[in-house]
Amino acid sequence: MSESKKHEALIAELRAAIEASPEGERRERLLARLHHLENAESTGSFTDHIKALVLEAEEEAFELAPFMSRLSSLLP
Repeated sequence: MSESKKHEALIAELRAAIEASPEGERRERLLARLHHLENAESTGSFTDHIKALVLEAEEEAFELAPFMSRLSSLLP
């Protein structure tokens, strides 16, 4: 599987996990961070958006915990 397809699959899984969490401000912030990450994949700010999403999710990382190591693997 190409790197691009891996990123797309990971983002789709993350979106599903976040959307399955209770509605509210935190969920909307995580979805917004994910949207920024998705749109920054081919830019120099991709790493910054991964870090921002991880920091946003750290408070209650249970819904994103299964993805943390995979997100970290995307960092240079």
